[in-house]
Amino acid sequence: MGNREWRALIGTVSAGALCWGVAGAVHMRFVYHSNGGRAGGWNLPEGGGWYEFAMTAGFIVTMYSVPGLLRRSEWWPALSLSIGAAVGAVSVLTLGQGRRYWVAASVMTLMGAAAPLVNRLWGRYHPIRSLVGAPTD
Repeated sequence: MGNREWRALIGTVSAGALCWGVAGAVHMRFVYHSNGGRAGGWNLPEGGGWYEFAMTAGFIVTMYSVPGLLRRSEWWPALSLSIGAAVGAVSVLTLGQGRRYWVAASVMTLMGAAAPLVNRLWGRYHPIRSLVGAPTD
C-alpha cells in the first residue's frame, strides 16, 4: 500500500470516528457541569466518554489530513471523507429519528458530498501560471 492509500484509509477512519462521536453527542446531548463553584464546562453526561474521545481524536486527525486528501490530482482520496460522513449519518439515524438526528445526518451528508467537489475545484485558478502565460486548465 502506498502513501495515497494509507492517507485515504486514515482519512476514512478519522472522519468516521469524528462523525460517530458527533452522533453520540447528538444522542446524549451536552450538559453543563458547574464543578462546585469553579469554572464549569460543557461535556457529555456520564457514559459518553467514548463518544468524546472519538469526537476529539477524529477531529484532530481529520483536520490534519483534510488538506492532504483534497489537494490531490486524483479524485478518489477525497471519497474517504465522504465514506466517513456516510458512516456518521447512518450512525446518527440508528440512534434516533427525531428532528435533531435528521439535522445532524443532513449536515454530515452535505459535508460528505462537498468533499469531492472541493477536491475538484480547489486550486483551479493559478495566478502565477496566468502571469507566465501557461495554460490555466
